[in-house]
Amino acid sequence: MKMKLTGLLSVTMMFAVVTFMSCGGPKETAKTDSGFQEVDIPCKEKGYSDSEYFRATGNGDSRNLATSKDKAMMNAKTRLAGLINSTIKSVTEQYTNEIDVGDAMEFEQSFEQMARDVVKQELVEVAVTCEKTGTLDNGNYRTYLAIQVKKDHIYNGIDEKISKDKKLQLKYDRMKFKEKFDDEMDKLERENP
Repeated sequence: MKMKLTGLLSVTMMFAVVTFMSCGGPKETAKTDSGFQEVDIPCKEKGYSDSEYFRATGNGDSRNLATSKDKAMMNAKTRLAGLINSTIKSVTEQYTNEIDVGDAMEFEQSFEQMARDVVKQELVEVAVTCEKTGTLDNGNYRTYLAIQVKKDHIYNGIDEKISKDKKLQLKYDRMKFKEKFDDEMDKLERENP
């Protein structure tokens, strides 16, 4: 009986010690349990769009320095294209809701396809606003970069394409479209820190 009582007491003491240890230092536990540690990302501050520029960032890793830069550029251009396309889509939807278009769906699809063509063309000559490259513990290179394209280049490209398309030109109010485009760019600036 004494043996069972000693065993029970030992188990209870171990349980108490484990419980006490797990409860001690809740701030440290919460800090280490979350696993979150903020990382300072190079070029991040140069990647925020505003009312004048569409901007994006990207990074890339590779054993080859040039390849890490190419990957970073490709990632940044993909993000930039997505941002521009979603902005144009929003502008187009707002624009078609305010004008009387017979087949709004066809107009929107034609307009968005034309805008995608303009974006592809404009992304060839983006400006790099920040580039930082370093090495990782495994010997790979990592490149961070930020790119931008002027809002007016996108708008002017779309405007020029519409001017050459007789069907779209009939339903195009240049001033109204420019107003919607500028409103969306202002919204982008307000959404960024």
